[in-house]
Amino acid sequence: MLPVSVLLRNRPEPYLLDAELSVAEAASFLRKYRIGGAPVLRDGELVGFASERDIVYRVVAEHRDLDATKVADVMSTPVVTATLDDTVEQCEQEMRRVHVRHMPVVDGGAVVACLSLRDLMKSELRQAENDVRSLTEYVHGSG
Repeated sequence: MLPVSVLLRNRPEPYLLDAELSVAEAASFLRKYRIGGAPVLRDGELVGFASERDIVYRVVAEHRDLDATKVADVMSTPVVTATLDDTVEQCEQEMRRVHVRHMPVVDGGAVVACLSLRDLMKSELRQAENDVRSLTEYVHGSG
């Protein structure tokens, strides 16, 4: 069971949104960094998560003004989080249970990373590839 801390080694700082940004600014931010969503902070505290889906469903589909609508008005809450000690498997199970594709990782109250289902699936694929390689070496070595 791989802990989240191992998965996050050498990872850059997370992309974070401020709750008071306009949705137009948030959409530009997400596009600039090519990400599907980001944790939302207010005064340094995690208060929500804003995703492309939130913007489409709660702003575009409702014909709201992108410049007048704040991220805080459309973000998803409450936020499901992980810790550095959680396992990749625990995170994946929780994300699937609550139907989210992103999970902020917190340490001492601070957001230190954001996991996506894609991150978790890549990790599982690497582990499966390592298992196959080990089994192949074992089988070929025992002949």
